[in-house]
Amino acid sequence: MSNRMILNETSYFGKGAIESIVPEFQQRGSSKAAVITDKGLIEHGIATKVTELLDNAGIDYVLYDGIVPNPTIQNVKDGVAFVKEAEADCLIAIGGGRQSIRQKPLGLF
Repeated sequence: MSNRMILNETSYFGKGAIESIVPEFQQRGSSKAAVITDKGLIEHGIATKVTELLDNAGIDYVLYDGIVPNPTIQNVKDGVAFVKEAEADCLIAIGGGRQSIRQKPLGLF
């Protein structure tokens, strides 16, 4: 028996992509975002650009910085637990392939 899963995934990239975050969040009717990133992007102020947009729009969010290279099953479980506990209904991945690829399993649970 086959299984089918449809994930409401939308990716924006390139110059100006950040401006699509708030309208996309609002259009989907989401109530709380989990911003998924790594410690380096927080330290360099990249994630702050996104969280400032969310703050200015009055969007409730939590910040998860536990993304690591070559994650273990436990890393993924930790991320899933974080998103579940936060009761976030939207995932926003900040970064390159590592963040966007590794946030996908968090949305499955």
